[in-house]
Amino acid sequence: MSRTPVIGRKSRPPSARMAHQASARTPAPSRRASARALRVRVPPPRCCPLCAHAQAPSSWGWGAKRPRTQRPDAAVSWRDWAGLASGPAGLIAERALAGDVADYIRFRAACRGWRACADDPRAHGVLDRRFHPRQWIMLRETVAAPHRRRLLNVSTGECITMDLPELAGHDVFGSTTEGLLVLLDRTNYVVRVLNPITRQAADLPPATALLPSKVRDDPRQLLEVSGAGLADVSTFAVHFFMIETLAVVKPGQDHWTVVHRGNLVVTPAMSFAGRFYGVTKNKVMVVETSRDQPPRLALAAKLARAVSAMMVESVHLVDNDGELLLVDREQGGTMYEVYRVDLDTRKMVPVRGLGGRAVFISSEQALSVSPSVFPSIAADAVYLGFSSLLFPGNLVKSPYHLKDGTVEPRDFSYFGSDLFKGKLRKYLYYWLIDRTAEPPDQCGPWEVDDYLSSCITGFRDGSEDTIASSPTW
Repeated sequence: MSRTPVIGRKSRPPSARMAHQASARTPAPSRRASARALRVRVPPPRCCPLCAHAQAPSSWGWGAKRPRTQRPDAAVSWRDWAGLASGPAGLIAERALAGDVADYIRFRAACRGWRACADDPRAHGVLDRRFHPRQWIMLRETVAAPHRRRLLNVSTGECITMDLPELAGHDVFGSTTEGLLVLLDRTNYVVRVLNPITRQAADLPPATALLPSKVRDDPRQLLEVSGAGLADVSTFAVHFFMIETLAVVKPGQDHWTVVHRGNLVVTPAMSFAGRFYGVTKNKVMVVETSRDQPPRLALAAKLARAVSAMMVESVHLVDNDGELLLVDREQGGTMYEVYRVDLDTRKMVPVRGLGGRAVFISSEQALSVSPSVFPSIAADAVYLGFSSLLFPGNLVKSPYHLKDGTVEPRDFSYFGSDLFKGKLRKYLYYWLIDRTAEPPDQCGPWEVDDYLSSCITGFRDGSEDTIASSPTW
């Protein structure tokens, strides 16, 4: 009669049961026999190259002390980074510089060995495009110390604080498209170009040489910079709005060369891909430089329509992620058209939208940013800067959405301001909020679009830490 197997236990076949019974009768091995068995050499498996570092010695015996083994990654987890050879260190420095000059400066500051492998920016001219902080703009505010400023990277959203004692005694005109600052010495009116990241500066000739022969006004009020940037690899261009003068100079020269002077408006003016552009009534112009001819204005493209001399209408050049665009503001800001400036065919090509980006425009500057970096910014939208020449009453009609032509009114109920002082503060409060009351002493926190709208507005940032409007306000 066979037994019913117990559920959960395997029944052994007769041969297995006999072997088990035989082993039960076999006496247990002695301690010495066990030690001999342990001395048998059994090499561990080697399934990968790292196993070679983890192999145990083949002569382990009873009572022998087992040596401490290294983890497979311990041998490769430490590196003498300070002693990195000049070849790899130089390559890393080049990669950092190609991405952002701020990362390059951090790399040089890490240790003496790395600094020796990376060129000192101050050994090169301030116009060397490799070291320009193209993604950085200076915010319009004072942080703790008199000459401490915050810089914002519009490509990443990173914000850093810099001490810039070079600003002392100067009017500061906000960033060019290369990220450079234009300074005007308030005593001798010497123009200086400052790289706020590398702290490298270059002196240009006094701007008073460009003033008309008979000047009764304060030169400081007339020498307002409304556009500046590279005209070529070694030439810097500056447009002075109040005296309607466009001039160029090379660092080290003792005089300016006037490119254009007179009623022909060349504004707004900016540098794009190392060349200087401006807009007239019906053309986009570029400053041409060559060895055998003096600097001159040349046609870059014809506008789709003539622009009115009144600021009810305006056009604005902007570098939109490596593409030169022109934003045409029509009918007092109630309609916008966008064109790509085709430099090959010298024509304006209509485009719909901004490729998912947003543009901030003012009468002096324009800035393109990505909503992926600043999520509170609307895509394919045009924002107005805090500029009197754009009629601040229209700021409430900003941003303008290019896709559907709608307007999203901005909220200025918190506007007061520590950023704006004096006449500008009263002026904007009058236009935006209440024409019968004085602005409050305190205001609520600013949004990202407020900071960007203020950054692109022409201003004078003095060492007394006041930010005033342009002289005409």
